[in-house]
Amino acid sequence: MRITHAVVTLLVFSPLAWGGNMTFQFVNPNFGGNPNNGSYLLNGAQAQNSYKDPSYSNDFGVETPSALDNFTQAIQSQILGGLLTNINTGKPGRMVTNDFIVDIKNTDGQLTLNVTDRKTGKISTIQVAGLQNSSTDF
Repeated sequence: MRITHAVVTLLVFSPLAWGGNMTFQFVNPNFGGNPNNGSYLLNGAQAQNSYKDPSYSNDFGVETPSALDNFTQAIQSQILGGLLTNINTGKPGRMVTNDFIVDIKNTDGQLTLNVTDRKTGKISTIQVAGLQNSSTDF
């Protein structure tokens, strides 16, 4: 009888000892939840979204450049960078592309870039002062 009395006492009083206040907390930061949950919830929603808008055009009608266009642009950037590097040694440079003609020269520490648009013939001049002189004294 003593064992059953102890078991009944444990069953009656143990849930009261373990119980605590239940609190509700929003998960969505729009409703007061933790702001760190926002990117997780957005990524989860985008992963589930399989809808593709038929009227949507990539980048508002601008086509993605091809691998050849990217390669050509990279080569042109590298050549232009080489021309700018050689300018400090006093060597003028020229780069001709399908769209532009770029003439670069260093005159007494002033960098001058003349960019000619081959389609319209307009010339833009960019001047930057403060370069080293082309001659070096030792």
